[in-house]
Amino acid sequence: MKKLCATAMLMASLGLLAACQDSPEDKMESARESMSDAAENIGDAMEDTGDAIEQRTDEAFGNEPTTTERIQDNLDAAGDRIGEAYEDSADYLEEKGEQARESAAEARDNIEERLDRE
Repeated sequence: MKKLCATAMLMASLGLLAACQDSPEDKMESARESMSDAAENIGDAMEDTGDAIEQRTDEAFGNEPTTTERIQDNLDAAGDRIGEAYEDSADYLEEKGEQARESAAEARDNIEERLDRE
C-alpha cells in the first residue's frame, strides 16, 4: 500500500510540476487531473488493502475459498460479462436496424418524389 500511495503522490507532484509551465487555466486543469489521478490511485490502494485484509482474514480463520468455489465465482463472472455483451449487442443491432428502416423510408420517399416530378 505504501508503494501505491507513494506512486499516487509522485504522480500528483509531477502533474503539478508540469502545470507550472502552462497558462493559469492549463495549470488549474492539470492540477485537477493530477488530483483526480491521485484520488483514483488512493482508491485503488484502499481497495487492494481491503482485498488483502479479506484474504488474510480468510486464511487466519480457514475460510479460504476452495478451488471449486473459485472456479464457480469465475464462471459466474464470465456469465455476467457474456450477458452484458449480449445485451449490448442486442441494443446495438436494434439501433442499427432502426437506422436502416429510417434510411430505407427516406430513400423510398426520395424515389417517390422524383417519380412524381417526372
